[in-house]
Amino acid sequence: MDIQHQQTQQQGVFFCLDQTGNKVAELTYYFVDEKTINANHTYVSETLRGQGIADKLYQALSDFVHYNQLNLIPSCSYIALKWQRDQRK
Repeated sequence: MDIQHQQTQQQGVFFCLDQTGNKVAELTYYFVDEKTINANHTYVSETLRGQGIADKLYQALSDFVHYNQLNLIPSCSYIALKWQRDQRK
């Protein structure tokens, strides 16, 4: 499943669509300031849970943060757990 990304000046979302164009998974964030984002929500449709979709959304977020040299505030509990584990590596 392809991860897509949309961003405005204030916020952004990584997401997946099903064959009919409906959003079935998403990870949202907003800009706190120019160099800091807050990842505040992750959702995966029940039909896709257990397939690693949330991890793929997280990896897209992590790549985005590192590529753009951003600071991350992970207020979503799933993102906070993954981010904390990654920072230990």
